Amino acid sequence: MSINQLLAKITKNWPVKAICFVLAAMIYFFHQISLLDVKTFSVPLEVRAEGNMIPVSGLEQVKYIRVKVRTKRDQIASIMEKDLTAFIDVSSQTKEGIYDFPVYVDLDEKIVQLDLEPLEIYNQPDNVKIQIQKKTTKAVPLYASVLGKPAHGYKALSAELEPSFVTLCGPASMLDSINKMPVGAVSVEGAEGSISKIVSPVNTNSYISILGEKNSIRVSVPIVIEGTAKEFKNVPVVLVNLSQSLAVSGDAVEIDFSVEGNLLDIEKVSPANFNVFADCAFITEPGIYEVPVQIDAPGNLTITSQSFSVFVLNVVKSEQEEEIPIEEPEPEKKSTSSVFKVPVLS
Repeated sequence: MSINQLLAKITKNWPVKAICFVLAAMIYFFHQISLLDVKTFSVPLEVRAEGNMIPVSGLEQVKYIRVKVRTKRDQIASIMEKDLTAFIDVSSQTKEGIYDFPVYVDLDEKIVQLDLEPLEIYNQPDNVKIQIQKKTTKAVPLYASVLGKPAHGYKALSAELEPSFVTLCGPASMLDSINKMPVGAVSVEGAEGSISKIVSPVNTNSYISILGEKNSIRVSVPIVIEGTAKEFKNVPVVLVNLSQSLAVSGDAVEIDFSVEGNLLDIEKVSPANFNVFADCAFITEPGIYEVPVQIDAPGNLTITSQSFSVFVLNVVKSEQEEEIPIEEPEPEKKSTSSVFKVPVLS
């Protein structure tokens, strides 16, 4: 068949053939479209700032990017939101100002390796207007809030943080106003021992980032036994080791004193738990003497003050009419006078 005959055969009834070709193409096209499906995702917008500039405003209006993915119906199920990354890149800018930055969408490597065909990706908006400013860093101290109350008898000391500083990165104008940064709160409610917890810094400014490890701040709150003080008044002074041939003339001696120690211990004690006495062994004959007072405190309690350390004692012969006998250290207390009784240490 010659070329002329072939061309004649092809062009014979060409309008009909052209219409058939167009119809066939449309059918194929719509068939392919019917095999496609669309999936829409809301993807957080990230900022890449490898240069000297960083956003200072504009991101609060565009926190998420709407991304549409179009591919075959049997393939689209394999694409998840976590496989998409929406970002703008301000690294190329070197001057402060307001710029329109294009929004890019990256696919996770595992989706790329699937070699999906066809695959169409659209994002809205496709550009974002951002103000950028010079990037700077600043080291600021951390602090922790301590919540609750320890168990009765205990108290919490100041929280200790390790590390105690973090380095912030962000716009210079924002970092100038930040002098410290909080971390997650620590509860000591009902604690009877020290508390230690790993927390993270609390950063509420999306334009500022924390350099280094962000989730490894150790907060330690020492819990110690609470100390307190208590005063005892009019506690009788016991006279010990006074000769049986001697007696004391005058009123019973009473003393006031204060004590310090653990709250739980002090709550349990009374004057009867203290050994308050004056040793009269050095007195051998009647007369007026200065006698030192001794106070023994139980346990780990400490005497911090007393109303006097020495008192004057009038010692007389026991045969005198107004004598006031003194009890001797015996298993049972005895008194030969009704004027007053002086307890004796055994």
